[in-house]
Amino acid sequence: MEFKKIEKSKKPAMVVLVSIIVSIIVLFAGVMGMGILSRLKTPPAEAKNGERPLKVEALQVEQEDIPVLISGYGEVKALTVVPIAPEVAGKIITIHHRLKAGEIIPKGEVLFKIDPTDYMIVLKTGRERLKILKRSQELAKKEHERVRVLLEKNSVGTQAGVEAAEKMILSAADLTSQIAQVLATAETNLKRCEVRAPFNARIKSVALEKGQYVTPGQNVAVLADDSVLEIQVPLDSRDAQRWLRFKKEKTEKTTAWFSGLEKVPSIVRWTENNNGQTWEGRLHRVVKFDQQTRTLTVAVRVDAETATKKNPESLPLVEGMFCSVKIEGRTLHNVFRLPRQAVSFENTVYVVLDNRLKTVPVKVARVEGENVYISAGLHAGDTVVTTRLIDPLENTLLEVASKHP
Repeated sequence: MEFKKIEKSKKPAMVVLVSIIVSIIVLFAGVMGMGILSRLKTPPAEAKNGERPLKVEALQVEQEDIPVLISGYGEVKALTVVPIAPEVAGKIITIHHRLKAGEIIPKGEVLFKIDPTDYMIVLKTGRERLKILKRSQELAKKEHERVRVLLEKNSVGTQAGVEAAEKMILSAADLTSQIAQVLATAETNLKRCEVRAPFNARIKSVALEKGQYVTPGQNVAVLADDSVLEIQVPLDSRDAQRWLRFKKEKTEKTTAWFSGLEKVPSIVRWTENNNGQTWEGRLHRVVKFDQQTRTLTVAVRVDAETATKKNPESLPLVEGMFCSVKIEGRTLHNVFRLPRQAVSFENTVYVVLDNRLKTVPVKVARVEGENVYISAGLHAGDTVVTTRLIDPLENTLLEVASKHP
């Protein structure tokens, strides 16, 4: 019985030993398998920790002579605008059938006519009186001659009689002159009964009806002459002082006003026109100087032939349009043209030097639209970064993606 107990106690020990051996074999096989798999795997490429370049666009600059364009805004107006008022009183009996706002009436056509009856009566009566007075004047001359001859040759009559006859002549002459003046006035008033267009007139406004009684000086219509248009453009006085072109004129009479202003070409563009239509005008004169607003107002003129030139998608240049005007000014010599985003607020630019970024201070001569003109700080052939950068590190490695021409 004891022998059997000993056999039973040995059996669990054998099981434990077998389990340990199996575990070791499995562990060994796993280690060997992992080693084989690791040898079959391709090792990754070694990463290189090099400096990464900053991609930018750049422009190789060259010196240019740039004519400055002085910009401003103004409203187009007809150069000549005339209020029409009758010069004589009377009733309107005829009105032109096109005397309406917006119509154009050719030069010389009758706009309206005033009843001429009263002036015709005055003219007729005056002519009849003039005939009578001329006859009276002839008789007075004959009487004066008769009494003078009698006194001088026959000693008949008196000197007082001769002088009285002379007074009759003078009196008749004075009345004749007065009637002649009345006739001239009546003839003039008769002509004034017809009011004609002084030019090819565009009717701006009209307040007139047939049968209406009008008086001298009463405004009944406003006419505009569109043969010449004018735009008055306020300019910054400092801008005008620096860039407007004046000629040195040698004249005997000098003036304190803006003499010698060159009538340079100007480009006019309607601000509501998006198809690129422009018109060429010409600077004409300085209109006024306002110290309070520090502006110098100039006038630019455009003739009718130019104003009507347009492309199919545009309107002609007409009164009332609000336009931008660019006036040709003086020339900037030996400057570099850069896009605005290439120049910082501190007046510095970024230059590519040996493929690295370098900050260069510059002198800005003028900012015009999207262009900045540099007068100092750069050299011909320099490559300037045109990409907008925010606080880049100095000497950063650059990769120029493209260069503007």
